[in-house]
Formats: sequence, structure tokens, C-alpha cells
Amino acid sequence: MLDLGGSVGTWELFPHGFDVTLLNVDEPHARDFRAADVPGSRYRIAVGDACDLSGYGDASFDIVFSNSVIEHIGDAGRVARFAREVRRVGRSYWVQTPSWLFPIEAHTGFPFFWLYPAPLREAIADRHDRRYAMNPWSCPMAQTRCFRLRELRALFPDAAVYTERVAGMPKSWSLYRRSSCA
Repeated sequence: MLDLGGSVGTWELFPHGFDVTLLNVDEPHARDFRAADVPGSRYRIAVGDACDLSGYGDASFDIVFSNSVIEHIGDAGRVARFAREVRRVGRSYWVQTPSWLFPIEAHTGFPFFWLYPAPLREAIADRHDRRYAMNPWSCPMAQTRCFRLRELRALFPDAAVYTERVAGMPKSWSLYRRSSCA
């Protein structure tokens, strides 16, 4: 399994037998800022760019998993490369991202954030980024975007969609493809 943007701590929350490659922007993020000795041999730490997985061959992973990463990738070109690479290296995949329709924005906690005028969103993002600059897990809000479901379907045309709902409202979308191999 290839986890794009994941961490050891997430995988240690439940028992599993997966061999997991954790690709992240740097080694400390993948290790949850723990000491370098990751227990067991089922985790491989890789540092890189999830938009360029050229170090991995086509269909080289049974599953590519990505939880709340695509919204932090950057501009439309990088997002498209991310989606192509996920689909290329994974026989199956699961890509999750918050829904713009949910009334509380997942990163800031502001209600209806994505409906604010751009200058107000930018001012809030700038304040958020300055406030959390020292938090190693904080991603720049100024670079974060939220997707409409039609955009995600265009990026992952071979995917089915799972909608996580809270109080009947779409909180997040997961696009997934099951492997054709049984």
C-alpha cells in the first residue's frame, strides 16, 4: 500500500497486516515527529512529491490511499498530475477530501467558508497561516482549496464515490477504484 501524505501513527491506530509505504513531504511528517526507529518492518518511509511518482512503476501498489491531501496539492496542474499518478501507480485507490458543501470548513472551523468573497477568504487564510505557522502539521490555508464533486469526478473518471454524511450533509467525498484483480 502507498499512503500519500500519511503517517505511522495513523496506521498504528488499528491492527493490520499491510506493508505500507508512507510518502510525505519530509521524513518527520511520515514518522509523526517520532524518533527514527519505526517499529517493525511493515512501514517504509519515502520523501517526495505526490504529483511525481516516477520512482514507481505502473500498478506497482495494490492500493494507493490518500486522506485529505489533494486539497493541499496546489494549482489545477498539480492536482491533475496528482490524480494521474494515483491512478497510474495503484491497481486500486481511495482518495478522500472534505466537501465544500459541508457548513463547517474542516481546516478553519468557519461556517460556509468557501462561499465568502475571495478577499475575505484570503484574509482569514493569512491569519490562520500566521497563527499556526509553528504547528508542524499545519498546511498553509492560503494554498488549500475545496473541490466540487464534478471536479473530482473529472479527475478520477474511473472512480466510484463514497459520501460521508453528518446530519444528512456531505462532510467529505472519497473517490475509489477497486482492483480488477481478485
